[in-house]
Amino acid sequence: MNSKHITTLSLLAAVLLSPGAFAQFDNTWVNFTPGTGRIKDANGADASYILNDAQEKDFAAGDLNMDGWTDLVVMRKQPYTTGGMYPNYLLMNEGGILVDRSAQYASDTDVPGDLGFLTATNDRDVVIADVNLDGWPDVITCTTLGDGLPHAISHPRVYINKGSINGVWQGLRFEDARMPTFSIAPHFCGVAAGDVNGDGAPDLYFADYGNLSDKLLINNGNGFFTDSGTTLIGAAMLDAAFGSAANILDMTGDGWNDIVRSSGVTGLGAGPMASIATNDPNNHGHFPTLLYQSNEGSGATYHVDAGDLNRDGRPDIITSDDGADSYRYNLGTDGLGRPIWGALHFYSFVTGADDGFGGSCHIVDLDGDGWPDTIHADVDVDIGGCGRRAHIYHNLGGAIGGEVVLKEEAGSATGAWRGVQGMTANDLTGTFDVATLDLDNDGDLDMVFGRCNGTFVWMNQKVTTPTASTYAYGSTNVNSSGQKGSMSASGTPGTTLNDFVLRAEGLPPLKTTIFLYGTTRLWSPVPFGDGQRWTAGPIQRLPAVTSDASGTAMFPCDFTANPLATIQIGAERDVQAWFRDPPAGAGHSNTTNALAFWRVD
Repeated sequence: MNSKHITTLSLLAAVLLSPGAFAQFDNTWVNFTPGTGRIKDANGADASYILNDAQEKDFAAGDLNMDGWTDLVVMRKQPYTTGGMYPNYLLMNEGGILVDRSAQYASDTDVPGDLGFLTATNDRDVVIADVNLDGWPDVITCTTLGDGLPHAISHPRVYINKGSINGVWQGLRFEDARMPTFSIAPHFCGVAAGDVNGDGAPDLYFADYGNLSDKLLINNGNGFFTDSGTTLIGAAMLDAAFGSAANILDMTGDGWNDIVRSSGVTGLGAGPMASIATNDPNNHGHFPTLLYQSNEGSGATYHVDAGDLNRDGRPDIITSDDGADSYRYNLGTDGLGRPIWGALHFYSFVTGADDGFGGSCHIVDLDGDGWPDTIHADVDVDIGGCGRRAHIYHNLGGAIGGEVVLKEEAGSATGAWRGVQGMTANDLTGTFDVATLDLDNDGDLDMVFGRCNGTFVWMNQKVTTPTASTYAYGSTNVNSSGQKGSMSASGTPGTTLNDFVLRAEGLPPLKTTIFLYGTTRLWSPVPFGDGQRWTAGPIQRLPAVTSDASGTAMFPCDFTANPLATIQIGAERDVQAWFRDPPAGAGHSNTTNALAFWRVD
């Protein structure tokens, strides 16, 4: 936070930040290990330019290509309150590996000379939401410090998901006209998406850093946005400086979304705050000043997140603070329809204390016990310094609806792990943001840390057996049927059920087809017949089958017999269908895309 707005909280922090008397070391509630080799470039090499990236990073995770694997978008800018612009990254989850596909899938645009994610922009936040209601999640960025630059650079950018054609994902397209033009370039720092007026389309709330004001943008249902000004929300909520984060969710249980926002200071002179604008129960879609709660956070709130910490169905709030980070429980609804807030709680520690000046914060259940935990990053987006560290707090649980305790666990007083088993204080130092996603599809949440000295993947060891045993990837060329052949599978690859069936569709009818598999994948294809080969390593052929009249070929896999019996449990194999394609000419053949599968037993 800008130094002129910092309140004097050091004495308060010293009093409140003492270790919990009940604490014990080595409560190994969840364990993480480094995710070495989990971020690759488009050629399959470790993406050193991402792994060693020193720029400010903010994340959003979502399954963009709807293949069952969660992808990651990375927004980048020069750290702190500067206008240094950088390209962003689209990291597609390809069977548990995050692969930089920015050029392939995120460079399309309707602006001449623009290159989508590859265009240097000054983005500080990002959210994923289906803005045009076509069933495919889109990407909305949060731009800042773009004074004097063209609309396409200075204003938030909407990347529309182009969906799939013949089973092949088409990527994202930047469409500039979807965002209105503001009177001056915004200095936005946080964005949230959610339906505030009940029409089913996600609207957008932007928290501004002081150049303009906060903005509530209304979606017309097709993914085009207009500025609602003060027609729907009171000026008191919009009048902010150092706005840093926003959430749209139902805080009162009435089925209508409300808005939670953190701001360092308002134009009216109020201090740092976490504010709540309640959707009017008598006039849905409106947020009158009467229902505005200006400050329900801590003394010097800088970031906020909302979620149900005590499982009573009412979202609570956590706040990152210039002094002591804190949380507050939502106890019910008052006579006006606003949330009723309990006392301010501070985090407990096995050893040490809060080191002040927090950054982005998140509510997420890391150990899968149903009690959400919290993560607080440490880098202040306004004040330089990477010497503090992030904190991960364990929700100790208890009675549903009770005021449960959140505590930073530790391995020992002076060394070993901090927060979660496997991570040391050095692993947490200088953190801009933390993404949580199930990277390997095993049912627990992994973490990606965006730090001052790079990007780091941490794998959750709560569950180690993948729940999804296949992953389709790559593309090929159109065959004589007029389609691209595509791979899928059913069943589980292994001996217990022994019901795994490979399936190739979009083939010419009644043609000889061979499923061939290799021990490794290619990150970029090589020509193979009239198609493309994605499999590598020693390649094994399975017995030939014939496609049926609809152009579908299937092969039931028997893992009790060779050659499939030789595959080790947990090993990956990459399979494609290779088929005759004589209408294309004598001796011609083609391929499907590829499918990775893992033997599970």
